[in-house]
Amino acid sequence: MGLDVHKPNPYPVPKLGGLAIVAGLAAGAVVYWAFTSSDILVPFIGSLAVAALIGLWEDFREINPVLKPVLLVVAGVPVVVAGVYSPNPVIPFVGSTRLTILYPLLVLLGFSIVCNAVNSLDVLNGSMAATSLTAILPLTIIAYLEGKTEIFSLCIVTAVVLLVFLSKNIYPAKTFAGNVGSLSVGVVIAYVAIVGRMEVAAIVALLPHIMNEFHIIYSLGGLRSGKKAPTRPTIINSGIITANVERKAPVTVVRLLTAGEKLTEPAVVWRLFLLCLYSAILSLLTYFLFIRRWLP
Repeated sequence: MGLDVHKPNPYPVPKLGGLAIVAGLAAGAVVYWAFTSSDILVPFIGSLAVAALIGLWEDFREINPVLKPVLLVVAGVPVVVAGVYSPNPVIPFVGSTRLTILYPLLVLLGFSIVCNAVNSLDVLNGSMAATSLTAILPLTIIAYLEGKTEIFSLCIVTAVVLLVFLSKNIYPAKTFAGNVGSLSVGVVIAYVAIVGRMEVAAIVALLPHIMNEFHIIYSLGGLRSGKKAPTRPTIINSGIITANVERKAPVTVVRLLTAGEKLTEPAVVWRLFLLCLYSAILSLLTYFLFIRRWLP
């Protein structure tokens, strides 16, 4: 159980609802594999299992904040070992590149960054599921337009799982995703981006998540647990969230959104959703204007 601290009277909520996310993702992938015998879904299950185990571990016992990103690198190992990627990412203004030696290392690093970034926005009721839906949306559209059936199917499964979970996680939440849920969703986004050759589109779609994570790291002075921060980024008073004006408070997207006015939790999540939706639109524009013509 975990306390829902953003309520006027904090109360305990089951925090392992993310196990349902893992089960839904795995079930969808296995069913698709049973009908197609696709060679990309076995490493997907491997990556999902690694992230889920790391998340479950952290839900019961906090992992050292320096060790966690290193452990999440392991989630990318099944992709590298199976070789289900192309070392020729398409970069705007440059075109198709060739990074045969460097790309496998970028794959491992990418899994760690994306998983942590998605995890960093799991702070309010519905925030992780809603913002992850906006990130998976442009990747789904691109996969469909490019005829990447396997990637498109994974995106659809992920979107459906997130929508169902959101119905139980939206304000007032009946369950939390926990680290097991948010890290698993991060693995899916990283996986479809890398295997589907949509790396740049995914980075643009995830800009709010990535900026939030790096703002936290910078404001805390390195990889440190937010629980050990000298003060919280926001202040909650009778269910109203406002930015903490203390200089030592960690910088987060939620703190920035509440810097100008006091907001309720649903209002903050709605603004987070709109911000991420804007990034999703920019992601699609990036694909149409700078990436599509370079893809085979």
